[in-house]
Amino acid sequence: MFLIILKKDLKRKKAMNIVLFVLITLASTLVASSSNLMYSTSTAINSFIEHSKVADFNITLANTPEYNHDIEVWAKSDKNISKSYSDLQIGLLSKEIRMPEGRKSIAGNIGLVLSEVPAEVNLVFGADDERFTLQKGEIALPMSIQNATGLKLGDKVAIELKGISKTFAVTVFFKDAFMGSDLLSLKRMMISAEDFADIRKVQPGESLSRQWSFTAVPGTDSGMLSADFSKEDLPINFEIEKALVKTSFLTDQIISAMLFVISVFLIFIAFLTLRFTIISTLQDDYKEIGVMKAIGFKNSGIRGLYLAKYSGLAVAGGTAGFCISLPLTKLMSRKISQYIIVPGGIAGMLVSIASAVVIVAVTLLFCSMCMRKINKASPIDAIRQGHTGERFKASRKIYLHKSKALPTAMFLALSDVLNRLKSYTALILTFILSTAIIIIPINLTNTIVTPKFIGYFGTTVADFYTKSEIVDKPVTEVQLELAQLTADFRDKGIPVSLSADYTINTKYISDDGLSNRRISGTKTEPSTDSPYLKGVAPKLKNEIAITSIMSKNFQKDLGENIEMEIDGIRNTFLITGIFQTITNEGYMVRLADDFTPFQVAAYQYAGNIKLPEDQKAAVINEVKQQFSGLEIMSASDLLSVTTGGFMGQLKNINTLLTVVVCLITFFITSLFVRLLITKEVQGIALMKSLGFTNGVIRVWQVLRILILMLGSIILGVLLANHLGEVLIGLIFSMFGLTEINFNIVPLQVYGLYPLLILVVVVLAVYSSCGQIRKIQVWNMNQE
Repeated sequence: MFLIILKKDLKRKKAMNIVLFVLITLASTLVASSSNLMYSTSTAINSFIEHSKVADFNITLANTPEYNHDIEVWAKSDKNISKSYSDLQIGLLSKEIRMPEGRKSIAGNIGLVLSEVPAEVNLVFGADDERFTLQKGEIALPMSIQNATGLKLGDKVAIELKGISKTFAVTVFFKDAFMGSDLLSLKRMMISAEDFADIRKVQPGESLSRQWSFTAVPGTDSGMLSADFSKEDLPINFEIEKALVKTSFLTDQIISAMLFVISVFLIFIAFLTLRFTIISTLQDDYKEIGVMKAIGFKNSGIRGLYLAKYSGLAVAGGTAGFCISLPLTKLMSRKISQYIIVPGGIAGMLVSIASAVVIVAVTLLFCSMCMRKINKASPIDAIRQGHTGERFKASRKIYLHKSKALPTAMFLALSDVLNRLKSYTALILTFILSTAIIIIPINLTNTIVTPKFIGYFGTTVADFYTKSEIVDKPVTEVQLELAQLTADFRDKGIPVSLSADYTINTKYISDDGLSNRRISGTKTEPSTDSPYLKGVAPKLKNEIAITSIMSKNFQKDLGENIEMEIDGIRNTFLITGIFQTITNEGYMVRLADDFTPFQVAAYQYAGNIKLPEDQKAAVINEVKQQFSGLEIMSASDLLSVTTGGFMGQLKNINTLLTVVVCLITFFITSLFVRLLITKEVQGIALMKSLGFTNGVIRVWQVLRILILMLGSIILGVLLANHLGEVLIGLIFSMFGLTEINFNIVPLQVYGLYPLLILVVVVLAVYSSCGQIRKIQVWNMNQE
């Protein structure tokens, strides 16, 4: 008998059951896919780093006998070092690499080094995860360069250095755990030992550097090696710990984490809809429930009848969601598998299966909790059909005769919303969450793509930038170059103010002298306005600004002193400002206007165009043509190079979420309207008997939902703009940012996307109002 009742229920409420099935399927799909992606990404990164034998501590410095001897002595004396390795490298500039016709040049802000294929530590692997060797005349390039330039296997690349020029055939695009992350701006290029020896012979000594790699004693944190080395007075060009290598891959984990969090929001929406549906069904079936109790059915048996249907829907939706999640996960992980070795096996699939099973189990548990109302139903309720006819709350009256300008349909809609607001809770929360789910990623994308975001990387916010020169150079020479460049721009009549961004090697000296740390220092000359969380920019020689991470970890605040070593000289500085950065795990200092260092480790020029915004693009194009040797990039170009493929992934996520949320909004609205019309058959029949047309009744239904939607969208936008900043701030705190402010684009946030949701809702309501035509006057007596 139960099966007969279940079969009739499934046939009678097809639309409702289809909507519930779709919601459970979508929730299962996203949860299974995001959990699989999160597990696969995190385990793949860790296993890839271990498989590549990335050293615990790596430094690069000039290849001189004195430095090499000092490093060897230090490595032997440090008890935390298990073994040390060294490899020669040749520094390259992007302009020294000639690309084949039709391929893009390597961005000038990417640092390049030429080396042999590593054999012991910091290993690299081919596209099929294999180790490889190179023959004379062959070159291997990282995957990131392939994606940025469009190079293909077999292309010819020429390297033109002082005293030698060689052409190589690209035979391998490799995966590099050590320097392969998009957030690291230094990339390795591999050639054979013979070609490397040929180039090395004719290169001046200053172009050669030696990379030292150290593995720590088991149980020793890689940070200990960095702290130990910071006590040495050696000028290094590059330093990176194993922990920072892992952090550099966090952008890939952010995408999967965002998907998972949004999946939880969608599950919440699905449960709201499920609760509304179950309560509506029980109210409609009060008579049947009372009759079943009257003839001896127990509460557990009645609950089992309803649970049978929802169990079938949950299992079917969970299974379908799992099946859909497999190709979706493969699509979402395509980028990461290009430059990371993703371990095989069924672990990821098992995580997806477990996630789908959990969704089904939680769904059934939730359904069981929603059916507690069955316990309160009695045979008397069968007579009353669940209604006592009593009202204990005053109605919110509005009077039609007092609002003569108010159309009848609008009056009915307002009256209904005001007096039955609680019954619309599920739909209101759905609209609020749907709006927030769409707006938060949109706000994040708009924040990252804005040129101002480049300031979080410690770079001056400007209209355009020259290539970054990674080379030790006296500041006086850079100042002369800046003066000459300023004169060149002035002679050509280009209205630009230029500044130089310096990167200086500095060292923090702890109070006990045991926890020293090498930290990048920056200075802009002439100084520009930079944002500060607290305090002001340093002006005098004895002033300095530090990041919020440094303030927290070193327990230093405004007005306190901090000891730093710059150019080998230790000085005490007064902290006047606290800012934040996303680079170097949030560690950076900003030097004062009056402080002039002797040497810079890297520098680039930034230009601000003194024209209206709509004319700047044309000027930048003109500058690119007239100063092609500087490899000019706009702020957007530089940001794209700096963040790699993260922005592209984020835009794909936005598209996916917009489609999914619009589908969910459509189905839930449609379900809600159909249930309302089913409950209001007698009322609609009475309205028709009074002369109301189908069109007026349909408008009433649309207006009622639109009133709810407009209020919900306002709340959803406010939630996305304010709570979204907090949630995204928690994610970016892993990179060193302690506070992030959304760049809100009003046209999108307050216009385009709310209008999109509005259109979806109107279509859902109109498509669901077709059954109004089937209601006739004689339906007033329908029970």
